Amino acid sequence: MATGHENSDLIRVMLWSLPRSVSTSFLKCITNVPNSQTWYEPYLMASHFSNYGKHRKDLVSTLQDAWGVKDGDTATFGTGILGGYWAADKSYAWIKNQLESVPQNKKEIVFCKEISSGIDGLYEYIPDGFRHSFLIRHPYKVLLSWEKTINREIKDESKRMQISEFPECCLPPGLFYKEQYDLYQHVKEHYEPHPVIIDTDDLLADPSRVLKAYCQAVGIPYSNDLLQWKPGRECMDQQWMIAKEQIIAQNFGNHHAETFTSTCFGKPTKVPDRDELSEGVRQCSDVCMEYYKDMYANRLQV
Repeated sequence: MATGHENSDLIRVMLWSLPRSVSTSFLKCITNVPNSQTWYEPYLMASHFSNYGKHRKDLVSTLQDAWGVKDGDTATFGTGILGGYWAADKSYAWIKNQLESVPQNKKEIVFCKEISSGIDGLYEYIPDGFRHSFLIRHPYKVLLSWEKTINREIKDESKRMQISEFPECCLPPGLFYKEQYDLYQHVKEHYEPHPVIIDTDDLLADPSRVLKAYCQAVGIPYSNDLLQWKPGRECMDQQWMIAKEQIIAQNFGNHHAETFTSTCFGKPTKVPDRDELSEGVRQCSDVCMEYYKDMYANRLQV
């Protein structure tokens, strides 16, 4: 396993996740760990909003069109946003360096939640000194939720799409799952042979046992206090290391509404029946299923 940087006493953990997998609620939970610095998807934010990112132009244009925003300067909408950093001028190398640096204010834990596709093809920027873990979820749930989420943010109903029609800035070529699986294989080969994997539905079914086992496995101190949190978005606005562009996106799209009104992990829902899915979700799920099953077989079981 790749080890240590400037301070070997620091606990550093990456959680590589899928969208719509309760990962933001997971980050909100970990924010309550004392003396922790928590990061929200810095690599994905670089991909989407940085001048160095491959999707900046397409995504910003897509979001502005969906929300009816005419001014192309996202800074116009940043008035009053005190937290976070501007991603536009931040490179992937900057992110790696920041994650490897010793945080100020005597932090003892650095925890980064990231969508796996955000680092795809950029493995040289994976930070050193971190434990690696993965959050997975059944493709039916992820892809159905993602299709609904993107379409909900498109105000003009005539422009809504099936997931198979999404542009690459909203759906990577590997449909999130191949990107996560490829990263999983890379981590096993170059960092640690048995990275911790948890399934979202396992976590929701028994959060106290699964979260405790996860924390023990990656070295994060656990207490039952982590199982509940205050409603609201103070964590995003004041505590997380997060791109201001993402805060702006939340202001417009409100795609984390459930997370910010929640006070604990909710109960798992049943896996949708196949006939409940759109044709696009069925097709995409069929492509993803083997990647999911392989990682599911190696998940943390308690």
